[in-house]
Amino acid sequence: MARPLRIGIYSPFFGSTYGGGEKYLCVTAEALRDGFPEDRVELLSPLQPDVDRYQRVLGVDLSGIEILGFGVPGGGVGRRLRRIPGLRRYADLYLSVRAANRTRPYDLLLSMVYVMPAFSKARRGVILCQFPSSDEVRYQGLKGVLYRLYTLPYNILHDRLLGRQEHAFQLVVAQSEYTRHWVDRYWHRDALVVNPPIDVPDAEPSPEAKEPIVLSVGRFFAGGHNKRHDVMARAFRQLCDEGLSGWSLHLVGSLHTAPADQRYFEEVKALAEGYPIHIHADASLEEVRDLYRRASIYWHAAGYGVDAERNPIQLEHFGMTTVEAMGQGVVPVAIARGGQVEVIEDGVDGYLWREIEDLKQRTMTLVGDGAMRARMAEAARRSSFRFSRDEFKRRMADAVRPLVEELQGEAVLRG
Repeated sequence: MARPLRIGIYSPFFGSTYGGGEKYLCVTAEALRDGFPEDRVELLSPLQPDVDRYQRVLGVDLSGIEILGFGVPGGGVGRRLRRIPGLRRYADLYLSVRAANRTRPYDLLLSMVYVMPAFSKARRGVILCQFPSSDEVRYQGLKGVLYRLYTLPYNILHDRLLGRQEHAFQLVVAQSEYTRHWVDRYWHRDALVVNPPIDVPDAEPSPEAKEPIVLSVGRFFAGGHNKRHDVMARAFRQLCDEGLSGWSLHLVGSLHTAPADQRYFEEVKALAEGYPIHIHADASLEEVRDLYRRASIYWHAAGYGVDAERNPIQLEHFGMTTVEAMGQGVVPVAIARGGQVEVIEDGVDGYLWREIEDLKQRTMTLVGDGAMRARMAEAARRSSFRFSRDEFKRRMADAVRPLVEELQGEAVLRG
């Protein structure tokens, strides 16, 4: 009888971040544990993760999955270097190279990629791509020349140390068609789309439970693809100044501790002062679910003001919280960029907007027409079932099954 396969699932951010990517990672672990019960599934982290907190905050079940915080040698130095903008790319390469040797014992490695490069020395590999890393030149003229000079040593080191990552991974799984497009653009290869898992409640939302609440859920952090709580707070202030009354805005998310993130959070808090804007930092899963149940309208603004061609990573890659809200009968009014356009059918199960005036106008349309709001809430609920956790687990297990069966066949031949 062949030995069980050893399957590893790795993210360089697991253990330090609690967001949609981590939920994707954890439910992938659930899918492999349940789909291949004879094999051994391990969740890998460069830090020692707080497993109880992950289960509590993200609503995941990690029982039967071994959690390994292996500690990247020199990882503390690498993480400190990441905070220096000019060295971040090289720090990412350093951390990825140091972590790669930990992958050698695995038959199959699933590595989550969000810009930071991934390497594998496992027998088979899968990239779980939040967004692909890129060496594409985004600048013209002198900036372009300087950018090429800056990245040249990186590209040489990348190739010399471990080679291009596409040689180590047989499959790329993208979170959305938006991500798939940039995988093709940056890596010149196709990807299989498996949308993130959404916890859609079995019970129908109660119309009587709905209150005049506008809700947005997303981590409080600066830079990157931040959720633009500041934009939403300013838009809601304007609505209030223009006559909106009886409604409140609730901004919910985990709080990052870096100085820039703290400054951003303080800015958002200052914008909330004097207006019915409520901030819920590090809210519990129960508190978030309660707000979903009571909210009537959901806002999403990530990617506003971003040059999508130069900085596509700063747009929302899918929009898990938007679908979570839809599952609770909350009507989304989301920016018409990135993965949000895959989630919402404009005018049917929500609204898409491009400019702040559009956001305000669509919101006031819903505020003023309760019957329309109820119809769209019902349509949003129906749409959300496309992204249920059960559907995700089935699709993820099916995606990796050919590689697992190939490895199982090799194990039988080896005896």
